[in-house]
Amino acid sequence: MRYHFEFVRPWKTWFIVSGLLVILALGAFFIRGLNYGIDFTGGTQMNLRFTHPVTATAIKTVLTRDHIYGSTVVFVGKGSQNVLITTPTISEHERTALLSQLGSKVGHFHEISTSRVSSIIGRQTERTALIAVLLAIVAIIAYIAIRFEWRFALSGIIAMIHDVIITVGLIALIHIQITEYFIMAVLTIFGYSITDKIIVFDRIRENLPKKKKQDALEDLVNKSLNQVLVRSINTSTTVIIALLALLIFAGTSIRDFALTMLFGVIFGTYSSIFIASPIWLLWRKRDLSNKRKRTASA
Repeated sequence: MRYHFEFVRPWKTWFIVSGLLVILALGAFFIRGLNYGIDFTGGTQMNLRFTHPVTATAIKTVLTRDHIYGSTVVFVGKGSQNVLITTPTISEHERTALLSQLGSKVGHFHEISTSRVSSIIGRQTERTALIAVLLAIVAIIAYIAIRFEWRFALSGIIAMIHDVIITVGLIALIHIQITEYFIMAVLTIFGYSITDKIIVFDRIRENLPKKKKQDALEDLVNKSLNQVLVRSINTSTTVIIALLALLIFAGTSIRDFALTMLFGVIFGTYSSIFIASPIWLLWRKRDLSNKRKRTASA
């Protein structure tokens, strides 16, 4: 082992930092809220390609004049000619009138596609997404509990929820639109985060039988973390490079997915070392202490 960083003993510092991040994330979530896309709220989405570059301000001015509020205007791909306009649910007459105004006030365009999602379907999508997330959590708890033990399972889940809360808080802060890509990103974060933690837990479990009586449990956990440090950093760096490439070269929807994933990977790697392992350590030490007390009183 080439490294010996002290990860475990300053656990109070890591918990305070994470606690503050979670509080700030929850504050951003409750104050700013999430920017739900058409998949969840219902509405009308029009994909237009203008013959010359246009501005979001010009399009929003037309929307406001037509009394269509709560809309978003997103440029797709490079340049400012391909535009994705999302509005609350509007009638066919209102849509036709809006397109006519855009043609006369903003510029000529070709209508690539129009899609409509009812609010009922939006609510169904929201329920389906929530069920998918809950099932993923249950499956992860069951897998780790079977493969390891319940302390590892709960420590991993607590750290994983920590990752998702902070990621969602950042998404709320920068107001990225919540679409099906966001749900895919969250589920992928679950998978990445728990896989990273399983690597750490597996090394701790592997080293436990080697522990001598005089060895402190903190030293064993710290040794395990140092042993997997290079692997964890290399894996995270590889994933981050791929996500940065998507952020630079991909379209808007994929960029939102990549940014959500980037937050999740960074905080998932952080929590594997600084949150999940100390939680397991404190839990294990408490149980060992209680066991010794019961033995002494018997």
